[in-house]
Amino acid sequence: MLTKIELQNFKCFQAKTVFPLGQLTLLTGINGRGKSSLLQSLLLMRQSIEHDSRTNKLILNGNCLNLGKFDEIRNKGTSKNKPIYFNYFYDHTIELNQGETITIQGSVNYSFVEDMKDDLVAELKEIEIKGNLCSSSISNSSSYDKVFKVDQYLQDNQTISQFIPDKILEEELHDYNQEIFHKSLNFSAIHYISADRIGPQDFYLRATLPKFPNVGLKGELTVNLLHTMKDELINDKLYLGEDAQTLIIQTQEWLNKIFDGAKVEVSGSQTNILELMLNSSSSEDRFRPINIGFGYHCILPIIVSGLIAKEGEILIVENPEAHLHPKAQSELAKFLAKVSSCGIQVLIESHSDHILNALRIAVIDNVLSNKQLSILYFSQKIGESVIQISIDSDGRIEEWPDGFFDQMDKDFERLFGI
Repeated sequence: MLTKIELQNFKCFQAKTVFPLGQLTLLTGINGRGKSSLLQSLLLMRQSIEHDSRTNKLILNGNCLNLGKFDEIRNKGTSKNKPIYFNYFYDHTIELNQGETITIQGSVNYSFVEDMKDDLVAELKEIEIKGNLCSSSISNSSSYDKVFKVDQYLQDNQTISQFIPDKILEEELHDYNQEIFHKSLNFSAIHYISADRIGPQDFYLRATLPKFPNVGLKGELTVNLLHTMKDELINDKLYLGEDAQTLIIQTQEWLNKIFDGAKVEVSGSQTNILELMLNSSSSEDRFRPINIGFGYHCILPIIVSGLIAKEGEILIVENPEAHLHPKAQSELAKFLAKVSSCGIQVLIESHSDHILNALRIAVIDNVLSNKQLSILYFSQKIGESVIQISIDSDGRIEEWPDGFFDQMDKDFERLFGI
């Protein structure tokens, strides 16, 4: 799991800025203060690896993002000779046979500079890797701290796999330790549902799913994924109802729970067409998506992503509250908390107090602990760009910074003089 991210010289973050992460992290706060930039630091890594798993280039325009030229991602106040830094901290424990555990902790700091031959990519200049391996069956631990000058490293005929030097995997990590490391820093397994999701369609063209099955950033592959993986079994912790534990049935069960009524059906034909049919009640009738509330279609890729995500993967959801009634927002947040309890690291960008309060209730209900929930408020105050909001085991927040979900109180004061 990623425990924190540090960014420097990237977009609005010139000074080194720390983002503490939890098993579930809520990003909220003032518009234009860097919430999306934090998420983009992960998505840039994913789309670069998708482009070429052995690349030493950060691809700025790809399957997830289109950020333009290098000058557009380098902080405007940063000198051209200074790199952009992405520093990822991780901590992962795995249980082996007979109660033995292996824990790996550390960080990987990436230094990116302008590529003089192609301004649509960034060149990986240097990688600093720090780590500590500890086994419960061995009293001592092993540590490593290495810096790789990428140009020199590649000239020595060494290779990089998924932005990690193969040398560190071969010399410092062996057998199952490599598996633990990749689960701790798994950029290639990031599910991402953007705020800009596609609306209802009359039909969906059949498509081959990508190597890493996902719904697509706009949810455009959701129906194809449901059709192809409909019989896949989902995690026991997410199982609802008394019917099958398959993806298609559990998608329907969760939609039904969130909306108090839902039916889902995906059908194919002899042609290259898929049809999605929905119902907002328990009747046997089916309707095209355009004739059902817009919220059903907006929430579908989020539910499917949560159900197919595997332990060690990351799920990023932007504005899950879009087009949803407050109760549905609350139920969806509880679903995402459940997903995080399955070992999936969840990051949510939201402006909804219903999402916030549902996550606090998830702490009260022991779906996740207060230590597993990180709430980051992106402030407008100089010197306080990111504030981690403390929450206790009863879901209470003692200190509410100015601007942090306080608009209702301010409006009531104006309306009623209280």
